[in-house]
Amino acid sequence: MNPLLSAEQAVLGSVLLDPGQLAHLDWLAPDHFYRPIHQALFAALRKLRTESHPAVATGERVPLSWVTDAVAEASNHVRGLTAVYPHILISACPRPEHAPVYGRMVLEGAFHRRVTAHAIRLHQAAHADALQGEVEGALHQADVLARVLEDLALRWGSEPRPVAPATPPPTAPVAPPPVRADQVAEDEQFLLAVLVEQPKAMDEVVGWLRPGDFADPAHGQLYRC
Repeated sequence: MNPLLSAEQAVLGSVLLDPGQLAHLDWLAPDHFYRPIHQALFAALRKLRTESHPAVATGERVPLSWVTDAVAEASNHVRGLTAVYPHILISACPRPEHAPVYGRMVLEGAFHRRVTAHAIRLHQAAHADALQGEVEGALHQADVLARVLEDLALRWGSEPRPVAPATPPPTAPVAPPPVRADQVAEDEQFLLAVLVEQPKAMDEVVGWLRPGDFADPAHGQLYRC
């Protein structure tokens, strides 16, 4: 089963088992749930709490009316809800006192869906702008997404902050490709041939080129001469 779906069921099961858990879920809204049935049930439970349902007022053993009244209220706004489903929700709740933890998971899922929806709009706007040679639509959607991220960060309880790009690990210096011995010998022979053919060229190299710089000792001796 989808973990987010299990979290939604666990939240509702917690509240059905312990109406007092609603006091710890004031930050959770019905539209944070993905399934319409779950949205309707959570809204119904919050409404019953606002109307001071006896199950909330007593704080003792939860009466059956807490479940039946919630189903009746939710059925006014959604179809397909039966009296059996609340018992499935109750069985999906490991511990009612962990309702805030389950609710946090539901809230995270809602944030993911909202960011994904705005990201898709940004992608579509960028694609349309690219076809028309414009950028206004993409920039507008980027601003909208930025405001959405700021709002969600505040709702989550943290301030939005940029994330530094990951620095790549240091790479070892790339060694130059090996030079073949025959190529070095040809280069030295070519240099010596130029110096023999044009003696004045010696003035340009004699200040820094030494006989020991040659790879072939015979070429070094010739250069010395």
